[in-house]
This record gives sequence, C-alpha cells and structure tokens, in this order.
Amino acid sequence: MKKPNRLMTFLLSLVGQSWAYDTVDEVQEVIGKNAFDNYERRVTTHRKGAAGITDSLGFQPGLVDLHDELNDTWHYLMALQQRARDLGHLDLADSMMRAAENTVDVMTAVDQAAEQTVPAPEVPLSR
Repeated sequence: MKKPNRLMTFLLSLVGQSWAYDTVDEVQEVIGKNAFDNYERRVTTHRKGAAGITDSLGFQPGLVDLHDELNDTWHYLMALQQRARDLGHLDLADSMMRAAENTVDVMTAVDQAAEQTVPAPEVPLSR
C-alpha cells in the first residue's frame, strides 16, 4: 500500500489536499489499521475516564458531548452525500445517506441515555 510520509501529508494539507488510496483493499487496510492500532489506547483512555463516574449525573457531560459530535458527523455525511449526488456518484451518495440515517439512530439512543442520567425526583411517601 502506498502510504504518504508525514512530510508529504503536511505538504498536501498546506494546499488543501489529502491522500487518497487507489484500491478497495488499500482503503480497507488503512481503516482497519487505524481502528486496531489505536484499540488498546482507546480502551484504556475510555475505561479510565468512565472509572471516575460516581453517579448517574456523571455520565451526562460525556453523553451530551457525544451527541454533539454525532450531530456534527450527521451534518458532514449529509454534505458529502449531497456532493456525491451532485457529481453523479449515486451509489456513493446512497451509502453515505444510509450512514447518516444510522447516525441519527445512534444520536437518538445517546439522547435517551443522556435523559436517563437525570435522577428521578423523590416522591414523598404517603401516610
């Protein structure tokens, strides 16, 4: 797989470009490498962060931030799918639309989880 070195990546970024791969295998390889090379670090980081949560309200800031990131992801996917459609790449646009729809499903689940962090009000016992 042709992979740019850091200097080439930097130079491309200066002119508003980035590296593109030529084959499906290369795309799959780089996605897999990015996911698995950082797996242990990500697990450790997120478990350490979660270990500090002591009550339901402690989950709220992370869930609210995650919802915002997912919302940004949805907007990004929608912009990409529209551009793909404009350029006539209809299968690509359809794939990105499905990804955007799945992102909405995840956003909804995160929203519901965030709402569940609010403790139920205490109801006085009747006599």
